[in-house]
Amino acid sequence: MRVKFAASAVALALAACSAGSSEHAEAGHESAEAPHGGEAHGDAHAAPHAGLGPASAHAAPSQGGDHWAYNDQAAWAQQSGVCGSGAEQSPINLSSAAPMAEMPDLAPRYLDAAGALQDNGHTLQFAPDQANAMLMVGQSAYSLAQFHFHSPAEHTLDRRAFPVELHFVHRNSAGQLAVLGVFIEEGPENPEIGTLLHAIPGAQGEANATHLQIDLNALLPTDRAYFAYAGSLTTPPCSEGVRWHVLRTPIQASAAQIAQLREKLGSSSRHVQPLNQRTVMLGT
Repeated sequence: MRVKFAASAVALALAACSAGSSEHAEAGHESAEAPHGGEAHGDAHAAPHAGLGPASAHAAPSQGGDHWAYNDQAAWAQQSGVCGSGAEQSPINLSSAAPMAEMPDLAPRYLDAAGALQDNGHTLQFAPDQANAMLMVGQSAYSLAQFHFHSPAEHTLDRRAFPVELHFVHRNSAGQLAVLGVFIEEGPENPEIGTLLHAIPGAQGEANATHLQIDLNALLPTDRAYFAYAGSLTTPPCSEGVRWHVLRTPIQASAAQIAQLREKLGSSSRHVQPLNQRTVMLGT
């Protein structure tokens, strides 16, 4: 089961969560894969992403096999056809000239979260022990399942690639997914990023033995203007029906922190995908 979001501005503005029925890995219309930043990426990891149960989340394993690599993204379609033929794939290039519209309020209701940081083979992922963090999109509530990083940023803004992108993955009671994307740029040292860096596991597949206490709100900018569009998972099986919200304003981390994150993550971004017939709106 996946959510099917309307691509029109009217649907995005009036519906906090529009849904339709389609199969988890159904192939859409043919689309060509475009390189992220003009180049293919290497892959510093080899193990599959961790899944999130029945509602496979943003880091779910592929249906056709558990092994995939960022440096061979053309092969993803062999594992899940929608990776190569879907019409609403993520990530995309975002434009600062996107039409502005009255969108549902985006209200992260995050409390401090305790949990473990894991190197799952493709990314660093933090999963909270309790579902005490919520993303409200209008009147629709989504519980935080995990957050993780990509380097360089998967979405681009006016063709610019930020060094790192943070994804907060949420799902609602029906298993529908909403992802909140946050760019990270160079600036002052970030205490919460520092806490995470000090807890990086020593090897792939390991989780840090000490549970961390993270101030989730410190990983968000104060400006909540966001780009909204209908997209997909950015890893196999590339399932569509994911509600994307990418904040326009980045958070900051020091040059040393970004370098440490990028060294650990390696090249961990999917290539930018065609927009096709979708509409991207900027909500304030």
